[in-house]
Amino acid sequence: MEITQDLSTQSKWNLPSLLAFRLCAIYFLLHIFPFPLYYLGLIPGLENLFSFYYDGMEILCVWTGKNILDIPYEMYLGPTGSGDTTKDYVFEFVTIVISLIGTIIWSFIDLKKANYNRLLQYITILVRYYLITIMFSYGFSKAFTLQFSELSYFDLIKTFGDQSPMGLMWNFMEYSDTYTRFSGYAEIIAGILLIFRRTVTFGAIMIIGVMFNVFMMNMSYDIPVKLYSGLLTIMGVFLLVPDIKRILNFFILNKIVYPKTILPYFSNPKYQKAVIIFKIIIIGYFLYNNVDRSIERQEKWGKKAPKPALYGIYEVEEFIQNNDTLLPLATDSIRWKRLIVDKRSCGIQTMDEKIIGFKEETDTVSKTLKLTSYADSTDVRSFSFKQKASLFYFETVHKGDTLKIMTKKKLREDFLLINRGFHWISERPFNR
Repeated sequence: MEITQDLSTQSKWNLPSLLAFRLCAIYFLLHIFPFPLYYLGLIPGLENLFSFYYDGMEILCVWTGKNILDIPYEMYLGPTGSGDTTKDYVFEFVTIVISLIGTIIWSFIDLKKANYNRLLQYITILVRYYLITIMFSYGFSKAFTLQFSELSYFDLIKTFGDQSPMGLMWNFMEYSDTYTRFSGYAEIIAGILLIFRRTVTFGAIMIIGVMFNVFMMNMSYDIPVKLYSGLLTIMGVFLLVPDIKRILNFFILNKIVYPKTILPYFSNPKYQKAVIIFKIIIIGYFLYNNVDRSIERQEKWGKKAPKPALYGIYEVEEFIQNNDTLLPLATDSIRWKRLIVDKRSCGIQTMDEKIIGFKEETDTVSKTLKLTSYADSTDVRSFSFKQKASLFYFETVHKGDTLKIMTKKKLREDFLLINRGFHWISERPFNR
């Protein structure tokens, strides 16, 4: 026996269901728009096609923050890498207010509407495909170890207590490729399950599990993507709601749940075939775009990216300034403690634990190392270097001072965290 036991097939919805749907529809559209139309921006000349929406919401957020929320400072509107800026919270406030007002107006206009079965189907499709793109984007960036690449040399020398909560969680993920890929595969599988209507319910459950875990990590480790991870979790709940009675009957109430009838979108076979072809093209594009982009980024700045010639940590054994050997005093702000050459940055750590960041350029032919300060582009230090066994010698004249520095190179494998590895058998816990 087959029966449709879900909200989307009921001839008459109750008032709370009608109001909740109207609210969610407006709220999600405000967040999702202009997806999927923003792909039109890939066409030359249409890059700013939806700037009216972005600019309009920006103006509205600035006005709201200043005149309604009375924010005492000027909101920064540019990209910061954070998803929880003042502007983001004001945007959230604005979308909630618009959604509430829109729901009231919609309810008066559509007072006698019995259900929104057809509109629910369209909104569900939009939310599904939006989540698919996000899950693929997040998932493949983890599967190719891009979002959490690898522990840098700066991470390895940083004391535990000097890490930020977000840095601690990031390092936790970066340490293990296995767990990083596992979390990425979970997101990819959740996205794949949303492709097919027969597996949407299972996919929605996975979305809720995966994204709520991300939300709790963001809340627990002060990671500034709390609003967005919460939004994605709510979208997963939205996809699950039409089947909530069936889920409760199966998992909680121990009642019979009959198979769900899934009707085709169109009765005309030609239209239905066109939908299938279009779906294959869209999903194929999503998959190809994410895999191709991930491979490119992995080779550009991921684990497969080329490393500098002097990649490593150079512990300073001897530091001579103007023929005077400086003792390794913990308060000395001149004597080096170590030189760190990482993949995308370089730094000098002085004895007082301060790190000065530099852009590094190494010429292996002339045996020279050029360091340009990020803070002051006029601060350029050029060293000649040579190697004898495990020792590296750096020499330069900087601001009238002659420097001769003897260092010993320390590799990643010299750290216990890196060389400990994985063990199936552990006679005793190795907890250090």
